Amino acid sequence: MKRPARQLLRLGVILAALTLWQWYQHGEVDWHQRILAPLIDREENSGLQVATRQVQALGDKREGAPAHFDLSGRVVRVADGDTLSLLDADNEQYRVRLYGIDAPERDQHHGQRAAGALAARVTNQHVDAVVVDTDDYGRKVATVYLDGENLNLWLVEQGHAWWYRYHARHEHRLESAEQAARAAQRGLWQASDPQPPWDWRRDARLP
Repeated sequence: MKRPARQLLRLGVILAALTLWQWYQHGEVDWHQRILAPLIDREENSGLQVATRQVQALGDKREGAPAHFDLSGRVVRVADGDTLSLLDADNEQYRVRLYGIDAPERDQHHGQRAAGALAARVTNQHVDAVVVDTDDYGRKVATVYLDGENLNLWLVEQGHAWWYRYHARHEHRLESAEQAARAAQRGLWQASDPQPPWDWRRDARLP
């Protein structure tokens, strides 16, 4: 095996080991974001930075409606505090994972209340969504709006979800909402030491 090939193989093994270690320790893999973050911040007008600002402009907007929605439909199911299913006008059903937030799991403290709060707001209601990505489970990752209100943000404001800092580190409005909910001891923050869902999943070995 030639030297460049051996070096690439060694690098691959190191990165795989780092990925497994971080997942085991934290329940999340974000080492690549930590490496890229200084590069993104250094180049204020770089393509990555511009793209990040565009996504933030779509995802953060709370009052009024964005110019374009990727999905619209009636909510037919709420799986938990950050996942729902909507049925569009063509009778096609989509599973939607709310972008930038992480609600307690159903078996976790405040998990049932978080799911109930979301269900009470959106079940059988028409919602609109701006899709950011599709995750490994085929769910649309999106910011969801009900009558123009950002539901992702609302859940964090009410203390029903955490700001998902590992996957939405530029979402400063979500960060501020979490800080305010924590200070006011709303929702899950009434507990003395609530466990982040990503830590709970790591301990339970859930995806």
